Amino acid sequence: MSHAVDQDQPRNRLRRAVAARRTAFRAASPRRRLLTLVTLGLTAAVAILVLLVLPLAVTYFEAGAAKDDLSEAKDALTDGQLPEARDLVASARGHVDRGQLEANWFGSDVWAALPLVGTAVDDARHLVQALDDTTSVAEIGVDLYPAAAGPDATLFRDERVDEATLQRVVEGTLRATEHLTSADTALDDVQGSTPLIGGFLSERRDEAAAEVDPMAETVADLTPMLERLPDVLGFEGKRRYLITILNPAELRYSGGATLKFAPLSFDHGKVELGKSVQPDGNPRMVTPISWRPVSRNPFHYPGRHLLTSATFAPSWSVSGLELLRAWDKNQHQHLDGVIAIDVVALAQLLDVTGPIEVEGYGELTSDNLVSTLVGSYEKYYPDPTAQDQLNDELIPAFKSKFLGDGDFQAKAQALATAADERHFAMFFRDRVVQKGFAALGLDGDLADPQGDYIGAFTQNTNGSKVDFYQRRDIDLRVRLEPDGSAQDQVSVVLGNDTPPYSVPGRDPRSWYFTRWAGLALSVFVPRGIDVQKASFLGDPIEPSVRRFYHHGFVATKALLPPASEARFEMHYRVDDAATVDESGELTYHLAFDPQGTVWGQSVRVEVQLPDGYTVTDLPDGWTADGSTVSLPNQALSTSQEWEIVAAPAD
Repeated sequence: MSHAVDQDQPRNRLRRAVAARRTAFRAASPRRRLLTLVTLGLTAAVAILVLLVLPLAVTYFEAGAAKDDLSEAKDALTDGQLPEARDLVASARGHVDRGQLEANWFGSDVWAALPLVGTAVDDARHLVQALDDTTSVAEIGVDLYPAAAGPDATLFRDERVDEATLQRVVEGTLRATEHLTSADTALDDVQGSTPLIGGFLSERRDEAAAEVDPMAETVADLTPMLERLPDVLGFEGKRRYLITILNPAELRYSGGATLKFAPLSFDHGKVELGKSVQPDGNPRMVTPISWRPVSRNPFHYPGRHLLTSATFAPSWSVSGLELLRAWDKNQHQHLDGVIAIDVVALAQLLDVTGPIEVEGYGELTSDNLVSTLVGSYEKYYPDPTAQDQLNDELIPAFKSKFLGDGDFQAKAQALATAADERHFAMFFRDRVVQKGFAALGLDGDLADPQGDYIGAFTQNTNGSKVDFYQRRDIDLRVRLEPDGSAQDQVSVVLGNDTPPYSVPGRDPRSWYFTRWAGLALSVFVPRGIDVQKASFLGDPIEPSVRRFYHHGFVATKALLPPASEARFEMHYRVDDAATVDESGELTYHLAFDPQGTVWGQSVRVEVQLPDGYTVTDLPDGWTADGSTVSLPNQALSTSQEWEIVAAPAD
């Protein structure tokens, strides 16, 4: 009985409290009653809003957690920590799935039906879908990594490409392409127009697009090439390529001179590297020949030339084809492509593979390879060509290291870095295949000038090897105008920073042992510039602006004594250095390409904004001081592209 009383007491208290509130409400004034009704209504509305908004809040939380997991997974995979990367990708998948569930919950559907607010729900769903697709790409990546790039990879073993693994990698990459295309579409559908939170959503979209868009564009270009990859690797018939080892101690505009060659073939996945050959000691190679020039190549000069003169053009899509045509004419051998790599890139590979032993040289490491091979010709006086016999052992040693099992991801990363520094390039006659490798940044071409552009390149003219010592300083001063044009002033200082002449006799000013630098300098700029004045070695010159496809260039020559320098200066106008929007906002575009030299170029840039403009967006590494923005003087060895945004002051 007492137990029943205990249960009834709370109910009775609740009934009395409700009755008291009802009585108080009726006794209250009309204004007081209205205020009470409004308060109750707002409380109910807030409760409903919490129930509806909570799923979207959870969605954003889960999306952020998934993004963090994917970022950490990328770092883990880069460090070769596959189990950790797999766990992080699995965690990201869990967050994404929960985010998808919350974003498509009933409460979200209610919000989606409302005007204005519904756009935010749609945007959230698109963002989560894009994250879902990128997580799928990560899942494909960690699944393929062990077979394609891990320490126990089966893609390449015993100097043979495994066809089954190759097919799996191609199919997986094509699936990743579909997911990236889907993610790109989802991000394009994010409107970011909802009041109050539209800016937040737009920022999330733009952050994601900065990651997804380049990958989507790259894989779109890769897809046709991937479908032809079995053919490239000889599964549909033997394919032959030419490896050329470049010597940056004797420069061409494309990089080092092509002073050693080796044939490479793929026959149903089997890799065969033939015996290396070099012009010295090969009568056919030192016989001048003529070959059909690449269309519109200003660096193919009329007449008969040595095979080693085929790579004067700075872009390997041109020099590569010139070299193949010259090789065909000289060696009567039709090849499908060129792989160009210089000794600086070979040294970078030794960072991955470890040192090699080469008879006559001893142990070659990443620290001593370049100086040993191309920085010490005086050690072989009086016959520097004796070094060529030692170099015959170099390519087989690298073959054993590079084509050996394991570390393929690290090797690929080393080559990608070398390509960005213009120490490594690939060219294929097949245009579809070439476009795919270009998408990976391995084509060795100059950057397209989408605005302003600068690049200084030299070419050896006296057969010397002093380009090993060359130092190069580039200083670009830009004055922007409100219409997007620019007045540019460029200064290029070339230093022939050689040690004293160290062999008996008088310096002949040419050939292997000289310390004199014979060079042709070409400064590459946007096409269609208007030159106001120029000077070289302190004297005024009348430069002729010639055309190299999408670029213009100005060329001059000099013979520099040891331990001296030469300065080139030019003032010119660039019509479309910046784009201008309706509000008058300027976006200045500048691209820079290095040459594949031993030492990186020192670069400094200063941009003066128009009067009344202030900078609103600066690239990393740049500084602003009032209306002047600057890239401090620094050694740059890789291609760069920058954008500076400035707007009229209010």
